[in-house]
Amino acid sequence: MNTIEWSTKAARQIRKIDDKRKRQGLFAEVQQLAHWPNCPGDIKRLQGRDDYRLRVGDYRVIFEVDQSGKPIIVTIMQVEKRNERIY
Repeated sequence: MNTIEWSTKAARQIRKIDDKRKRQGLFAEVQQLAHWPNCPGDIKRLQGRDDYRLRVGDYRVIFEVDQSGKPIIVTIMQVEKRNERIY
């Protein structure tokens, strides 16, 4: 099992989501990242960057993976609704 860390910015962004069900769904999907690299979901590596995005409905979770040691550390960097500014 890998470690999931939240940046201050990402924690603030997920707390601001008004719909409790969406917030809980996002949190549940992020917890699946603890099974990296065998985690389900719509995950893609971002072009020209070292991080990934997880698509959960209209929301995007931007995260980094540090595989230099054991356990692998997944850092959640950003959680926002999909728009032209998210990437």
